[in-house]
Amino acid sequence: MDRFIINSEAQANGAYEIHNMSKGCEHLPMAQNQNQLGFFATWDLALKRARTNWPREKISLCQICCK
Repeated sequence: MDRFIINSEAQANGAYEIHNMSKGCEHLPMAQNQNQLGFFATWDLALKRARTNWPREKISLCQICCK
């Protein structure tokens, strides 16, 4: 199971980005901008949780660590 977070600050396009903390991504947000999503077997499950938690927000996946 991998640990996923979502950036609490939106990107320029208005989306909040999900990152996989277990993959060692180089594009992680600063610690104070990391909201814990939890541990999931796949990025798809983490995305579903984020969309459940923030149904009105645009959410995207990091292209580096959520492939």
